Amino acid sequence: MNEPVYKPGKLMMFFIIIFRIIFTAAVFFTVAFIFYNSSQVAEISGQYSKYFTALVNKALTYTPWDIVLTEYQVRKLAHMAEFAALGFFLTFCLRVYTKRLIAFCAWPLLFGLFIAVCDEFLQRFVPGRSSSIKDIFIDFIGVCGGTGVAICIVFAVSFICWLLWGRRRKKRIKAEWEKEKTEIERAREFLKQQDELKALQLAEEDKIAAAANSDAAKILAENSK
Repeated sequence: MNEPVYKPGKLMMFFIIIFRIIFTAAVFFTVAFIFYNSSQVAEISGQYSKYFTALVNKALTYTPWDIVLTEYQVRKLAHMAEFAALGFFLTFCLRVYTKRLIAFCAWPLLFGLFIAVCDEFLQRFVPGRSSSIKDIFIDFIGVCGGTGVAICIVFAVSFICWLLWGRRRKKRIKAEWEKEKTEIERAREFLKQQDELKALQLAEEDKIAAAANSDAAKILAENSK
């Protein structure tokens, strides 16, 4: 008899469906956000870049580091952050559809690389924008970073859940399995006893039938005399 496999309950299945909807939607919104930013003409994109560069440099003044970022650096970091978010959500989206995260971990990377190539290809048709292999490489680094962070979080949460509930659940499943084995053994013993009882009854009936036949044969023999 095979050991029983744990199946999630109705409440767990409800949360799994909710998480599937959330992370699938997050992936679509992130891809849409990336393409929206890439479709902006150079003038509008430059205004956004100047605004965020000033905002980031102002925030850096509150840190102990004497760092001033250029507009180019902020743009590249923003691209990397977008694709890091994409890799992060892709990994979690994959996790809520399958438990074999490591076996399929290349999927988020390949899909992120595909989006990066499409993003750079789209910029070729936007006035004032251009595309480059270097930007694809930067975007892919962001995807790898987001995927790596997501994998670490998944394993950390899985380990904590195993510590809190996994061992107890395993003991419960083992106890249920042992109980089921005991009930099956009892049923087999009962059926064996029933078979033995039937065999005894059949043997007794055969004896009675043999005795009856013997008596009948004696009576016929006496009558024939």
